[in-house]
Amino acid sequence: MPTISPKHRVAVKQVLCTHCEQKCDVGHRAMSVVCPHCNKRLILEDFKITGYHAVREFVTCGDVVVEKSGHVVALCRVGSLAVKGKVQGDVTARGRVSVYKTGLLKGDVRSPALRVESGAKLAGFLRIGESPAGRE
Repeated sequence: MPTISPKHRVAVKQVLCTHCEQKCDVGHRAMSVVCPHCNKRLILEDFKITGYHAVREFVTCGDVVVEKSGHVVALCRVGSLAVKGKVQGDVTARGRVSVYKTGLLKGDVRSPALRVESGAKLAGFLRIGESPAGRE
């Protein structure tokens, strides 16, 4: 069996599939992969939203930052979310959701942790501290 030299080894991280909730090993620098369990595409990128972004679903295993000038209208399933602008739509996050004093979040939020600065605006049902899929 051939051996792999240290310079050819790839750093690996583990993510949960946003579709089937299974663990997947992915390359540290990968931008997207196909889940080996459900054969659906996983987006691993981090996003910084600075303008208007309206889609049916906004799905990534990465982190999303909505800047002051940003406005997202979508169902969001993300790694973590920081809201400095506006987000309209239900949010499911695997990490923390942060809403800053300039932020507005309209929609139901499901996340293990929530950080809200004084002056931030929230409108929706909150489920904080449980797993995003509702499984303990």
